[in-house]
Amino acid sequence: MFARSGISAAPNVGSGRGSADDGGGGGGVGSGSGGTAGSIELLCPPSGSSSISGSFSSSGGTSTTATNSTSVSASTPASAADSLGDGGENNNNANANRNLSLQLSSNNNYANNNNNNNHSTNLISGICSSIWRTATFGSAAPVASITAANSGSGSGSAASASYSSSSASSISPAAADEVCVVEQQQSSNQRTVATNTNSNAAQQQRTQIQMQLDGEQDEPQTFLGATELDDELIKQLPKEVLLRVFSYLDVVSLCRCAQVCKYWNVLALDGSSWQKINLFDFQRDIEGPVIENISQRCGGFLKSLSLRGCQSVGDQSIKTLANHCHNIEHLDLSECKKITDNSITDISRYCSKLTAINLDSCSNITDNSLKYISDGCPNLLEINVSWCHLVSENGVEALARGCVKLRKFCSKGCKQINDNAITCLAKYCPDLMVLNLHSCETISDSSIRQLAACCPKLQKLCVSKCAELTDLSLMALSQHNQLLNTLEVSGCRNFTDIGFQALGRNCKYLERMDLEECSQITDLTLAHLATGCPSLEKLTLSHCELITDDGIRHLTTGSCAAESLSVLELDNCPLITDRTLEHLVSCHNLQRIELFDCQLISRAAIRKLKNHLPNIKVHAYFAPVTPPAVTTGHRPRYCRCCEIL
Repeated sequence: MFARSGISAAPNVGSGRGSADDGGGGGGVGSGSGGTAGSIELLCPPSGSSSISGSFSSSGGTSTTATNSTSVSASTPASAADSLGDGGENNNNANANRNLSLQLSSNNNYANNNNNNNHSTNLISGICSSIWRTATFGSAAPVASITAANSGSGSGSAASASYSSSSASSISPAAADEVCVVEQQQSSNQRTVATNTNSNAAQQQRTQIQMQLDGEQDEPQTFLGATELDDELIKQLPKEVLLRVFSYLDVVSLCRCAQVCKYWNVLALDGSSWQKINLFDFQRDIEGPVIENISQRCGGFLKSLSLRGCQSVGDQSIKTLANHCHNIEHLDLSECKKITDNSITDISRYCSKLTAINLDSCSNITDNSLKYISDGCPNLLEINVSWCHLVSENGVEALARGCVKLRKFCSKGCKQINDNAITCLAKYCPDLMVLNLHSCETISDSSIRQLAACCPKLQKLCVSKCAELTDLSLMALSQHNQLLNTLEVSGCRNFTDIGFQALGRNCKYLERMDLEECSQITDLTLAHLATGCPSLEKLTLSHCELITDDGIRHLTTGSCAAESLSVLELDNCPLITDRTLEHLVSCHNLQRIELFDCQLISRAAIRKLKNHLPNIKVHAYFAPVTPPAVTTGHRPRYCRCCEIL
C-alpha cells in the first residue's frame, strides 16, 4: 500500500514566487495483516522534478490505502515553487530516471481507519509543520520517528534511512511494550533537561537572533541539533520549496531557522525570504550596522521595511539602505529621531519605486525632504509628516506638484500647514482619498471647499481641532463627496445642526463620525444621521452637552441601529438618563458604550442593559460617596481619598 505526495514547482522569471493551489486525492480499502508501518520516499529526477511518497498500513487484519500525489517540476534549479497540489496517482507511474530515494518507516498505531486518508494527505503538511515547529520553538523536530525496535532488529539504519514493513510486523507485543517504556523514559529525561535549561532559553534565543541580525558569521556557529535523519530528509527537498515556506515567516522565526543547520542557515538568510521586514520588536537593540547588514543581504529583494521607533538609526544606515535596496516600496521611519534631510536625499536618488513613506515625529525633517521626494519618487501614493513642525506650505506645494498620484496625506500637528498648502493638494492631487489635518489650526472654510470640489474620491477626512471651520465646510463635503465614510471633527465648536443635516441627506456611506466637543449640535443632528446614514458604525458624542434621551431615541429608531451601530461614546453628556439605556436595547450589534461622568445613569440601568446585550462592554465611572467628617475625638477624620490627596 502506498500513499504518494509531492510538490509542484513551475519556474517564475520574477522573484521566484507563486500562488498556492490545493487539490484532492482518493483512497481505497484493502485487507492485510501485520503491524503498523509507514514509509516516505523522496525522488528527485535529473530534470528537476521530484515527488514525495509515503505508505501506511494499520494492524488488526485490515489496511487502508490513501493515495495523494503532487508533482514537483522545475526547468531550472533556481525556479520557484509556484503551485502546490494533490491528486490521485499510482505507484507504477514512478519515473525510471529518478536517481535519489529516501524511505522512512515508523511504527504508528492509529486510533481508527477513518483518519488514514488525512495522515496520507497531510504528508507534505507534516514536513512544513516540522519547519514551523523549528521557527516557533527554535529546535528541529523529527519528520518521521524511527523506533528503537526497528533499530534493534537490524532491518535498516539511519544512514540509509530505509526500513521495511516486515520488520515492524515481526516485533512481539512484549518488545513493543519495552519500546513504549524506553520512549517514555527518553521523553521524561528530555522534559527534565528542558526544565533545567528553561531559565536561560529566552536570553540565549534573543542573543542568537541578534547575532543573526548583526551578521556575525565569522565565528563557528552552534546549531540547534537537528538529527542526522532530519538533515538527510531536508537536504533532499528542493531548495525552492524551503524558500517558499520561509517566505511566510517573520524575522524571529527566520533567525531561529538559521540556527538549525548550515543548509537552513543559508536558505533562511537568503534575501528572497526578507522581502518584508518589521523590526519594531527590536527597536531598542537595532543599531546602524544591523540595518546596513540587512540592506546588503537583501538587496533588490527588499520591498517593505519598518524601522518604527528605532531611534539609533541614522543617516548613514539609510544611505546604505538606499544604495542597495532600489526596489523598496514601503518605508516606515516614524520616530527615528536621528533621520535628517540627508537620508531623504539618498532615498529620492535611488528608490524611485517608493510608494509609501512614514516620517511621523521625525523632527529634523524640513521642506527640503518633501522637495527631494517630489523630484525622485513620482509614484508616491502615501506620505505621513505628522508632528514634523518644520514642514510648511512650501514643502507641501513641491510635493503636490511632483507626486500627482498621491492618495493619502497626513500632517497631524503641523502648525505651519495652512490654506495655501491644502489648496495645492486639491489642485494637483485629484485622486486624494485620505487627508488628516488634525490640529492644523489655521485651516479655514475656503481650502476645505476647494478640496471638496477637486477631490471627489475623498473618503476619510480629519479636521479635528481646526476651530475656524463652519457649516460651510460640511455643506461643501455633502455636495461633492458622497463617498465619504469617515469624518473626524472633534473640537470644531462652530458646527451646528444645519451642517450635519446636509451630511445626513447626501453622505449615505458614513461609517465613523467623531463629533466630540461639537457643543452646538442637538438632538436634531441625531435624527438626521439616523435617517440618512444606514451604515453608521461608530459615533462619538462626548461633551455634546445638548444631547438628551430623545436624541438617542431618534438614533435607535434609525436604519443603522439594529445592524450597524457598534460603538457609542457619550462621555460628559449631562442630560442623558437611564431612558437612554432603555432605548439602546434595540441596538443588537452594540459592542461598547462610554458613559464616563454621566451622572444621571444608574448602576441598575447598566445591569438591565447587560441582561439584554450580554456581550456589550459598558465603561462608566461612579465617584465614591465621601462619608461625613467624624466630629468625635480630638482631630477630624477624613475619607481615605482625602488622606491620599
